[in-house]
Amino acid sequence: MPNSSILLIESETSLRAVLGACLSELGGWNVVLSSSIREAIKLCETSRPDVILMDASAPEDDALILIEQLKQYSFRQAVPILLISSRADWFTQKEFRRMGFSGAISKPFNPSTLSSQVVHLARLSEAES
Repeated sequence: MPNSSILLIESETSLRAVLGACLSELGGWNVVLSSSIREAIKLCETSRPDVILMDASAPEDDALILIEQLKQYSFRQAVPILLISSRADWFTQKEFRRMGFSGAISKPFNPSTLSSQVVHLARLSEAES
C-alpha cells in the first residue's frame, strides 16, 4: 500500500518515532503521528487515513470511550484499526474482530516486516468487508 496514509497513535515519544520511521522509510507510508487517541480522533477528520495503527495501552483516563469514538469513525469511513501490543498474542483474529479491530501486531515488532504486516491485516479487513 505504498503512498497510502496511516495514522499512528503512540503515546511514547521514542517508540512513536521508531514506528513512524519504519512505516515511512521502509514501507513507503505517508505517516500521520498522534500522541493520544483524543488527538487522533481530530486528525481523522483532516488526514483521512487509509489505516489506523494504535498502541493498546493508552494512558488516557477515558481511553475506552475514545477508542469507541475512533471505531465509529473507522466504521463510517471503512478504515481498519490495527493494534500494536505486547498482548497481541493473547487473542485470536476472530476475537479482535468482535472487539471492533481488524487485527493486531505483536511487540516487540520486526522493523523490516512491520509495513508488510500492516498491509496484510488491512487487506484481510478489506476482503471481509
